[in-house]
Amino acid sequence: MGLSLSFAQGVFAPPRIAFLLCALTFSQMSSAENAWRLAQGGDIYTKAMAAYQGGDYSLAAQLFEQAEVETPGTTEALLYAGRSFVRLQLYEKAEQAFREYVRKNPASSAGYYLLGYVLNRENKPRESLEIYTKAASLAPPTADDLKIVALNYVLLNANADAIHWLQRAVQMDPQNKDAWYYLGRAYYTEARLPDARAAFEKVLELDPRNAKAENNIGLIYESSAKPEDALAAYRNAIAWQEGSGRPSEQPYLNLGNLLITLEQPAEAIAPLETAVALAGTNPQCRLRLGTAYLRLGRLQEAQTQLEESVRLDPEDASAHYQLGRYYKQVHQMEAAKAEFAKVANIQSRALEKQKASVPK
Repeated sequence: MGLSLSFAQGVFAPPRIAFLLCALTFSQMSSAENAWRLAQGGDIYTKAMAAYQGGDYSLAAQLFEQAEVETPGTTEALLYAGRSFVRLQLYEKAEQAFREYVRKNPASSAGYYLLGYVLNRENKPRESLEIYTKAASLAPPTADDLKIVALNYVLLNANADAIHWLQRAVQMDPQNKDAWYYLGRAYYTEARLPDARAAFEKVLELDPRNAKAENNIGLIYESSAKPEDALAAYRNAIAWQEGSGRPSEQPYLNLGNLLITLEQPAEAIAPLETAVALAGTNPQCRLRLGTAYLRLGRLQEAQTQLEESVRLDPEDASAHYQLGRYYKQVHQMEAAKAEFAKVANIQSRALEKQKASVPK
């Protein structure tokens, strides 16, 4: 089943990762204030641990690296330096630290599991799977480890393998809402809509106002030709993420897109403008907003959004088609022909690629 994993017989950080990142020898220190007080004295490693406990991951990383230089191999400095870099989302630096750590500590399952996680975050799924195989030979995987294994298979477009490991993850830990969510997404990709809905409903059972799960239930309703239910689900998702520090553009995008499909472009403008405000580099947000503007005759605004969409994703035939419609509407016929020619070219190349992928 895909790449061979040693535990095959027996992927927002996951709980195991969170535990590995947070586990400290300074458990008696309950606040950043205490950590800072401890940092005023002691050796460099003690100061680094205090900075880590206090949430100053940039300082912690610097001090852990210094500690490793001063007393190489005598502390967990490299491991904690890597953890600090993960907190800072500096995954390349984290990878370097973890690789050096496992080189010096080849029996450390924690080091390998953290390295596997970082490689997944760096979009290196094959390398990540190899490291998880090594980690599993040292210590049994948790449900969250299996989740990351599954997300590696998603990156490899091996959806059946992803489903297998996500099913194993939720069997191991039925309360793991993230694993249920990703399982729902994998089912949805395979058009297994009843299974996908059941998985997302499980997420909502565990987390009743989970906006991502509700948004995906909206997608299932839309795929099942239940537009009114889909609209309600998208609006629920929008309401549930209000006040979130990092709201997603997806329910706004899906709501606006469905309203366009239902011939309600005027109502689509507000959610699509919000989607663009949240994710201005998402070409689909620009495309849908430009399409709505075009339907309403707001031509200058349509041009701005559609041209930005094709700039962000030059291989999107739909965006070139809508831009061609705009040029045709404003009587720029040569420009329109050029856009329609790009549509034909993109579709032709996609067809040739599809033919080439079919086994002979």
